[in-house]
Amino acid sequence: MTAAHAATGRKPRRLPGAVLAVLALAAVAGAVLVVGFRVGFAPVLSPSMSPAFDPGALLVTRPVDARSVEVGDVVVLPRPDAPGERYAHRVVEVDRAQVEPLVRTKGDNNTAADPQRLRLTSDTVPVVVGHVPWIGRVALLGQYAWLKAALVVFAGLCVLVGAKRALWDRR
Repeated sequence: MTAAHAATGRKPRRLPGAVLAVLALAAVAGAVLVVGFRVGFAPVLSPSMSPAFDPGALLVTRPVDARSVEVGDVVVLPRPDAPGERYAHRVVEVDRAQVEPLVRTKGDNNTAADPQRLRLTSDTVPVVVGHVPWIGRVALLGQYAWLKAALVVFAGLCVLVGAKRALWDRR
C-alpha cells in the first residue's frame, strides 16, 4: 500500500477480473467473427447514407459473390477518386452483360446517383449486413499514426504494470 492508502486504511482499487474477462471474451469473439465468418467492418465517414447510417456508425459487412450483388444492397467499394479509400452506398443499377458486373451506386441522402459506374473486378464484394451506431468514431481514430503509436505504448505500459503487480504485489 502507498502512504496515502495506508493513512485511509483502504487498498487501491483495481480493475475487477470480471471486467477483464469480458473484454478478453469480446476480443476473442471479434477475432472469431473476422476470421471464421469473414465479417468485415467499415466506418461511415459522411452523411451520404443518412438516415440509414449516420457518420460515425460502424458497418458490419460480409463478402458476397460479385455476380450476386442486387439493386438495394449497400456495398463497400473503393473510391475511384481516392486510391486506398472506400465508401458505402446503395446499389441502384446492376449491369451483368459483361464478365465483371457494372454497378451504379447512390447515397440514400444524396439527390442523384454517383456519376460513375464501377466494374466489380474482385470475386467478392463486402455487403452491409448490420451496423453499430457511434462505434465507428473509435475506428476513425485509427487513421492517425500518432494515436496508433500512443495506443501501442499505452498497451505496453499496461502489460508492464500488470506483470509488476502479478509478480511483486502478491507478497
